Amino acid sequence: MLYGERNEVDDGYWPMIFNKLAILAIGLVALSTSCTVVIDESADQSTQPNQPTSSVDTTVVTSPSTSASPSSSSTSPTPSTTSTPSATTSQQLPVGDVPIQLPDLGAAGLVDRLQVAPEDSSIPKYERDRFGNGWDYNYQSGCNTRELVLIEESLIPAEVDDRCRPTLGRWRSAYDAVVTTDIADLQIDHFVALANAWRSGAWRWSDEQRRAYANDLTSPDTLIAVSGRSNQSKQDSSPDEWMPSDRQSWCSYAQTWVRVKARWQLSVTPAEKSALVSLLSNC
Repeated sequence: MLYGERNEVDDGYWPMIFNKLAILAIGLVALSTSCTVVIDESADQSTQPNQPTSSVDTTVVTSPSTSASPSSSSTSPTPSTTSTPSATTSQQLPVGDVPIQLPDLGAAGLVDRLQVAPEDSSIPKYERDRFGNGWDYNYQSGCNTRELVLIEESLIPAEVDDRCRPTLGRWRSAYDAVVTTDIADLQIDHFVALANAWRSGAWRWSDEQRRAYANDLTSPDTLIAVSGRSNQSKQDSSPDEWMPSDRQSWCSYAQTWVRVKARWQLSVTPAEKSALVSLLSNC
């Protein structure tokens, strides 16, 4: 080819090269962008395994009592609506102040107000020391509860020594009509025995309330001096199980039993109430 002749190849060569270079540049830009996106997503998956990349989805929280939707945007747990039973609710029921002031009713009216409940085998076992360690000592008088009851119930003015032990007195046992001047013949009975009171509701009381019951001198009904033989015969029985051998005392016995149970808010069994109603109907 001679110099100056038209070169058809040259005329189209450079534009073609430029076009190819432009296409190649565009392809490289697109490839670079695609690789960047892939790398970013891979980084998200490696730092948040099995979690969606959306910030909304990653803040979903469920509570034990409610289920949250996967699209929830809440950032704090939903409060639970389930209340936790307390131990107090199931084993230690609230107890009001006892003893109460009795209404102006006779025993026949009070017996209908007593709570009737069958014996509950699930209550804790009775233990004497839950009512205190024996008789309380009164520092003001220098006497204990037993000695004060003996002084109060003597049919004649009682005399005591310097340690408050009765040296003179005369007592009548209401359970069997035994009369004695010897305190060795006597025991101080809880009219409603401690074990019976425990089963009837005293197991729910505080230790202070039980001790107050065991040493109650605020009413002549709670404690009574009786012959040791009759007290051992009675033990912790209720009126449907035991009654005094002196039948003339039955009315006063039933009336006193009802007053003690009502005053200390103690329950009676169905058989116990039936026996009391029958006894009182003849008084």
